[in-house]
Amino acid sequence: MKYQTRLVFAFTTIAFVLSLTLGIVVYKMSVDYEDERRENSLAVTSEQLVSQMEDRLRRMDAIISYILSDPGMLDSIETLGRVSEGTVPDSYVLDAKSELQIGFTTEYIIQNSYRTVFYNQLGDLVSSFNLKEGIKTLGNTDVSKISYLGQATQAKGKSVLVGVHKEEWGETDGPEVYSVMKALQGFQMGYIEVENTVDSLAELKVSDPDADFIILTGEDIMLYSSSEKASEGRGLSEYYTVEDGRTERVKGAFVCSRRSEEFEFRVIGYMPELTDGNGQAVIFITSAAAAFVTFSICLLLIVLWSHALSKPIVELRRLIENTNLENLEVHTVQMGSGFDEIKMLAQSYQAMTERVSLAVENEKRSLMLWMQAQFDTLQAQINPHFLYNVLNIISSRGIEDDDDMICDMCGALAGMLRYSTNNKERYAHIAQEIQYLEHYLYLLKARYGDKISFDIQLDDRICDRWLPRMTLHQFVENTLAHGYSHSDKRMEICISGILYPDRWEICVRDNGEGIAEERLKEICSKINSTREMLMEHSENMELEIGGMGLVNTYARCYLLYKEQLIFSVRNLSTGIEVKIGEMFAGRREKDDVSGTGSR
Repeated sequence: MKYQTRLVFAFTTIAFVLSLTLGIVVYKMSVDYEDERRENSLAVTSEQLVSQMEDRLRRMDAIISYILSDPGMLDSIETLGRVSEGTVPDSYVLDAKSELQIGFTTEYIIQNSYRTVFYNQLGDLVSSFNLKEGIKTLGNTDVSKISYLGQATQAKGKSVLVGVHKEEWGETDGPEVYSVMKALQGFQMGYIEVENTVDSLAELKVSDPDADFIILTGEDIMLYSSSEKASEGRGLSEYYTVEDGRTERVKGAFVCSRRSEEFEFRVIGYMPELTDGNGQAVIFITSAAAAFVTFSICLLLIVLWSHALSKPIVELRRLIENTNLENLEVHTVQMGSGFDEIKMLAQSYQAMTERVSLAVENEKRSLMLWMQAQFDTLQAQINPHFLYNVLNIISSRGIEDDDDMICDMCGALAGMLRYSTNNKERYAHIAQEIQYLEHYLYLLKARYGDKISFDIQLDDRICDRWLPRMTLHQFVENTLAHGYSHSDKRMEICISGILYPDRWEICVRDNGEGIAEERLKEICSKINSTREMLMEHSENMELEIGGMGLVNTYARCYLLYKEQLIFSVRNLSTGIEVKIGEMFAGRREKDDVSGTGSR
């Protein structure tokens, strides 16, 4: 049951995380979609409002065109403009105003305007009949009190939109109106103004009920607002800065600006972002519900699946607890065919133990193969270094002397090559190593002449002992590399081999400068590290040839002698001493590789 509980808990956690992630993704996508929808809807709504407003203004402007296209009303306007010349009788003036009054009361003008007014610089005033007020205006007025005449005059005969102002032509205070007016061209021809109430703009239709809008004149003076907040001018001045033709986010709302070039007004539509409305809560609840339903379905499936998955494991655990290898087959048969799956698992376990035993044997064989491969790798690292130095010797001798000694040197080199390239044998007797070393010393003697001398004192009883191939060669080469690199003194190298009751040792000494203490400490440290890796970690040795010959040789010798190895490197009062050997039996001391000890 614990397994089933953990399985249910694990799958429930995964289902919860997935359901939560799904809810967050659905919520984020829904919010982004709704915001994008609002942004696009606001742009469409603003375009529609501009179109509706332009249609209203075109009908108002059409009234002006209709009046000016009527010959009778145009003659009446011209007649009123000549009154100042004193040539027009008063009866003509009255007839002209009456003519205009009658023309202003046509059905088209009354239906498309709140009031249509003509007035001129002489104070003549003619107004249409307003059915709602039941007032007919026909008289005089002081046009100097009208503040927006200059706007019409500067338009030079074009119709202009006049912003919100008080309707002043009735006998009582009228409502707030906006108008389209035109200054008629000619001497004292006057002005025609077509008015509509600001309240009538509430009839403008918007496609999205969440959208509000502001209509501004060309001077960014508010003409109309669909909300009381904008009408009172509370905190919406930032909306005016939105560029025409763009939709931007300003203070938590989408704001869209569209301008009419024909009548020089613009519509600013705005709609709160989803985060500012109740829509976000709706989307959140919907996303949470979707996540909860998904989690519930997953939980139900998890319970069913976990029971089905854990049942064979529980039965197998009971089988293992009550059986052993001797009676496993009996118990399996008693459980019947319904537990074939468990039986197969038990048989697989028995087969696994056999494979484990076989794997242990294979691992032992693999370890031996690895030891051989490691030794071959270390052996192969010596050869390029050796060939490089021998070829340098022959090259130097060939340049300096042109004699028969080259043949002897080549013979010695051939013997060395046969010995060093023999990959069938990784070990050699000390006698073979000395024979190989004599070839090498001959080449050195040919190279340096009287500047070098050798002394080999070897106990014949150790000649049949084993060494990794080319070990002594590496020691001699090391003395040349470190002992005489900065000295011109005669090089003296002594090689001695001694048999003791409990061990045998071979010692290589020289009379050179010795190894620098820092370098000696570095070599000793690497030797110790190499021993630890071979003892504990069995890691492949990837040693460089240059400057690492002693460490390489130590690794090869350790693989041969293990803990019976004797190996030391130290500076003498004059020169270097490198010692190698093998303990016969009994407990031995730790290898002296500190550079200062002796054996």
